[in-house]
Amino acid sequence: MTLVDDARSGTPDRPPRRRASYANGERTRAALVQAAFEVFAEQGFQRLSIRQIAEAIGTSHTALLHHFGSKDALLEAVLAHREELEGPERAELIAERGLLDAVPEVMRHNATERGVIQLDTTLLVEAMHPDHIAHDFVRERDRAFVASVREQLERERELGRLRDGLDLDLVARLITAQVEGIQLAWLADDSIDMAAHLEALMDLLRAPGA
Repeated sequence: MTLVDDARSGTPDRPPRRRASYANGERTRAALVQAAFEVFAEQGFQRLSIRQIAEAIGTSHTALLHHFGSKDALLEAVLAHREELEGPERAELIAERGLLDAVPEVMRHNATERGVIQLDTTLLVEAMHPDHIAHDFVRERDRAFVASVREQLERERELGRLRDGLDLDLVARLITAQVEGIQLAWLADDSIDMAAHLEALMDLLRAPGA
């Protein structure tokens, strides 16, 4: 047996093959998460069985259960994947440009990712029911969204870019509600310019001359 053959064989003392197997498993899992993301965006989550999800993805339900253990765990993996894709870039944009300028840009970017918006909106509606697996996740995400906007509004105020006399708690909720509402309207009519609507709202909040 050559050294090359030895490295590729599957006996316990040959870690290169184990590492390759692990890497292949991770790639398969990532591909399943991406495919499930697209299915949930189009069809929702609650009404689909694990077998129906597998059929829509083009795999077997045993493969899904092997990688995730349950339908609920698959959804959690999809939600984590969603945040990994969007979270860091969005946070960097807001840190660099400030909330008032960044929000319209975020909406402009969102208009290029219909599947993402559809998943968010579908999940928001489905997860209103307390028994939904993502109910607590969606409630916490909403709380964190409002709190983050509130924090960034405070930063804008400190920089002198906000109008005087604004109640930041109310404004934070107004902005988040506008984001969610205009995305729902856009799903029904994609001629709506989401960025323009948020830009108009930000201008109403902006201090004169800022």
